[in-house]
Amino acid sequence: MAEACDVIPVPEFTPDYTPKGEFLTIADRPVYKVGSPTSDLVLICIYDVFGLHKNTFQGADYLALQSSAAPPLVLMPDFFEGKPLDPARMKEEGYRESWRASNSDTEHLAYLERVLSYVKQTYPGVKAIGLYGFCWGGKLSIMAAKHALVSAVSLIHPSRLSELDADGCESVPVQIIATKDESVESLAGLVGRLEKCEYVRMDDMFHGFAAARGDWGVEEQKERAQEAFRLVAEFFKRVLL
Repeated sequence: MAEACDVIPVPEFTPDYTPKGEFLTIADRPVYKVGSPTSDLVLICIYDVFGLHKNTFQGADYLALQSSAAPPLVLMPDFFEGKPLDPARMKEEGYRESWRASNSDTEHLAYLERVLSYVKQTYPGVKAIGLYGFCWGGKLSIMAAKHALVSAVSLIHPSRLSELDADGCESVPVQIIATKDESVESLAGLVGRLEKCEYVRMDDMFHGFAAARGDWGVEEQKERAQEAFRLVAEFFKRVLL
C-alpha cells in the first residue's frame, strides 16, 4: 500500500449516499452493478483496501449514469467478501500484515477471471471490458493487464507500483491519474516504459481522494473526483471503442 495510507485518515463522516444500482452474485460473492445492460462498454471497479464505501458506490454510479452521453455498465465485485481493511485497527501491531497475508493478489486475480467470464457470457453484445482501480486496486488492475485479462486499465492514485509492472504490458493502454502523494519520480520509470500511457497529474489532490479517503462533503474534492471519473470514461471509449 502507498506510504500515504499510513498518514492520511479515512474521514469518519461522509455525506449520506444511497447507491443507485443493485447487487448480484458471481461465484458466491456479491457484485454491485449499475448502468445499462445493453452498453457497449463494461467497466469493472477494483476498489481500495477499504472495500465497498459510499464514495466507490457514488463513483461507480457517476460513471454509469452521468459521465457521458453513452455511459458504461459498471460492476464492482466485493473481493474482500465483507472483510476490508479496518481503519480503526490500522495501528494495531501485526494487523495490516495479517490482513495482507489473507488477501493475495493471485487469489484475487483468479476471482477476477471468474467475473470476466460471467460478463462475457451474460452480456455477449458488449464490445469491450476495462478495469479501473484505486490504490491497491490500481496494482491489481495492471497485474490483470500483464496477464492479458483485459485490454486497457485505468489506475487512480495507485500504490505499490514499480517500473517492473510494465513487463508484459508495454503496449497495453494504461491511464494513470496521480496526486501529489504519488510523486513524479516514483512513477517515472513505469510511465517511461508504457507505450500507450495517458498520464494525468492532479497535484492539488491527495492519495485516496477519489475513493474512501475523500471527503465529498468538500465540494472541491467531489468536483475533482467527478473530473477524474470523466477522464476514465473518455479514456476507455477512446482506446477500446
